[in-house]
Amino acid sequence: MPLTENSNTGHTDCGRSMRRWHIGRLAAIGALVAAAACGDGSTGPKAPSPNDPAAGRFALQSLNTQPLPFSLFNETGFRLEFTAASLVLQPDGKYLMAQTTVETVAGFASTFQDTVRGNWTQNAGSLSIRGDDSTVIAAVWDGREIQLTMNSEGQSLRSVFRKSQ
Repeated sequence: MPLTENSNTGHTDCGRSMRRWHIGRLAAIGALVAAAACGDGSTGPKAPSPNDPAAGRFALQSLNTQPLPFSLFNETGFRLEFTAASLVLQPDGKYLMAQTTVETVAGFASTFQDTVRGNWTQNAGSLSIRGDDSTVIAAVWDGREIQLTMNSEGQSLRSVFRKSQ
């Protein structure tokens, strides 16, 4: 870079030229980063799709649109709550669902853990979940969440399971 003297200050313009060069370089780098983040999606993270494989670990987020814990029964002297559930869809077509409930009788709480096993299949945004007792549950998969209806203690529970990251 040539050194030129500024006639107003008597200083050389080398420092100013270097600053302009650095600022220009930073702007170019910033534009590349922004283009990569907002590009066609081929270089950035891809949005979930119902065609994505559903296999993985899921945690129960809500029952009948209510967060956990969810009260199945709440009467004088007796309460039954759903406190947690997880669902593991294995790539080999097997699944495992673990559920935790708390039963409170006359102020004394007992925690119960139940496990259900079976098989599952996927067809794009639809899942078919078959328990060992041959019960079949149809579910909807959007690439991030599974929505299904479970029956528990005579109630239909619209359940949303979210895939763990």
